[in-house]
Amino acid sequence: MTCISSISLSLLALLSATGLTADLVTIENSWLRVSVDPLGAELQSIRHINTDTEYLWQGDPDYWENRAPVMFPVNVRFKDNQFSYRGKRYEMPRMGLAVISEFETFLSEDGEAVTLSLAANEMTRAHYPFEFVFDVTYRLKGNRLVNEYRVSNNGSETLYFAMGGHPGFRTPFNKGRSRGDYEISFSKRLNLDRVEINDSLIQTSRVPFLRDERKFTLDDPRIPSGGMFQEDMPARKIGVGLEDMLPYVTVDLGDFPNVNIWTPPGMPFVCIEPMVAHHDIQDSPLAIDKKPFLIPVKAGEAKTYAFSIIVTHNGDLD
Repeated sequence: MTCISSISLSLLALLSATGLTADLVTIENSWLRVSVDPLGAELQSIRHINTDTEYLWQGDPDYWENRAPVMFPVNVRFKDNQFSYRGKRYEMPRMGLAVISEFETFLSEDGEAVTLSLAANEMTRAHYPFEFVFDVTYRLKGNRLVNEYRVSNNGSETLYFAMGGHPGFRTPFNKGRSRGDYEISFSKRLNLDRVEINDSLIQTSRVPFLRDERKFTLDDPRIPSGGMFQEDMPARKIGVGLEDMLPYVTVDLGDFPNVNIWTPPGMPFVCIEPMVAHHDIQDSPLAIDKKPFLIPVKAGEAKTYAFSIIVTHNGDLD
């Protein structure tokens, strides 16, 4: 299961107990109202304005206590939760550093966008020895929520990173619906094998998956307990909806080349995780600058990527 590390959870509990967590930040337009927690820059709610329908998974701890973690500078985990740089070893918390960091917030004048910013500090340097600024911007454009991530290298050496979104969406919407009434759909027909993931690490083996298909229901026996990762995903839009209906949520991968879909059997949510780079590899080298899948950013440069969550209200989803 994808989850935040025990170290991260301990820190979250401490912040909550001491009252140090910041208030949620809300943006809205005529279509959507979106709330974000400065702790982790994590989405907390995506609601339809007219119906007050909640689309984002609400973190039921009986299933999965998170909602939409932002992963940086690692996607899920490094092998053994560590890496080395210039001969020194560093521990990297599961899901990375963003999830345990308080972001500074900058709300737009029109109230339809917010930027949350995290700069390298004493805590991050203990886990990741690079001078960076990581900005997460949420911007509403009609029924589309744009998620923009920007990594700036303020140091004198090349930094290396992975990053990704991890939003979860509700399935089912109660009132007698079962998980099998819902489906994941793609913007084109696909012939794909998927990467096998074991203990949140990518394996060398491939698993047969889609054969000239563009959708599958959530009771499909091919769905594993781990993720369904696809590098260079050909279908750029992935929907979640009732079977044979227009998706009520669609993730447009945008600039993110890769995606992991995580919806363990029996769980009432679907996570669609756009990724730049990906999970660590089972046989990956320890040195961070030798991991071939990570993205380098030269000193003084920055890289920006965006994906979108599109809400299409279909009437009574229950």
